[in-house]
Amino acid sequence: MLLRRAAIPGNHSYRVRTILLYDALPDVDAFDVCRRMKGNPLNHELPIVLIKPSPDPTDVARGREAGAADFWGSCSSLAEALSRVESLLRLKSYIDEQAKSMVLLLAHSIEAKSPLMNGHSDRMVKYAVQLGIRLDLPEEELRELRIACLLHDVGKVAVPDEILLKPAALNAEETEIVRQHPAIGENICAPLKSLRHILPVIRHHHERIADIYDALITDRPYRDALSSEHALETLNREARYGWLDASLVWRFSQICRCGEYFPVRGRSMLASYYA
Repeated sequence: MLLRRAAIPGNHSYRVRTILLYDALPDVDAFDVCRRMKGNPLNHELPIVLIKPSPDPTDVARGREAGAADFWGSCSSLAEALSRVESLLRLKSYIDEQAKSMVLLLAHSIEAKSPLMNGHSDRMVKYAVQLGIRLDLPEEELRELRIACLLHDVGKVAVPDEILLKPAALNAEETEIVRQHPAIGENICAPLKSLRHILPVIRHHHERIADIYDALITDRPYRDALSSEHALETLNREARYGWLDASLVWRFSQICRCGEYFPVRGRSMLASYYA
């Protein structure tokens, strides 16, 4: 049942850190199970170890082709097996953190392409964290919220520069291409365990209050920026229509009107993340 659940896309009932597949069960081909599990994007970075007591010379190559992280013949004791698993998980954790750093650098490079985008993620962090503090979110969730804001536009890496940097309003086809970037960003981050909790923010950030507000108060090639008050009026109007959470819009309006948010100046948070 555990393997079945882990192989189902979007199933998060179990927090699996590694999987040991024993190729000695009747009517079960562990190599095929491994291959099918690795077919789920959420399992790309999940370590799967294939175990076969009497392997033949081709089994290691078959295991690698199936996507296994390691192939064991046998273990002399439970302690040896646990030691191997711990070493594998330490390596996986290191790789995951390195990959997260690269994704953050990618997000920074995208934002640095255009003066219109410069500072957008920093402002998102400020808006969202202030709102999170008002909602009494625990510190761990605030940390995840910061990372989510820094990465929310990483999917724009797939948007051609002639569209991303176009000094005029986008046509219908170009707009549809840009609208795909949240889903692309989710796919980029999904394999990384350390980013799993922030996927909903990346996938649906254009439905979020902070992103809408910052878009409204920022100049665009086809229109001037709205004042903060006009942007807040737009948010409240959408809340009355039921498109946004009215209580969150009210709290966010209080933050902006009480002067609790101040624009970021100086070094970008994306740049200083590595300082």
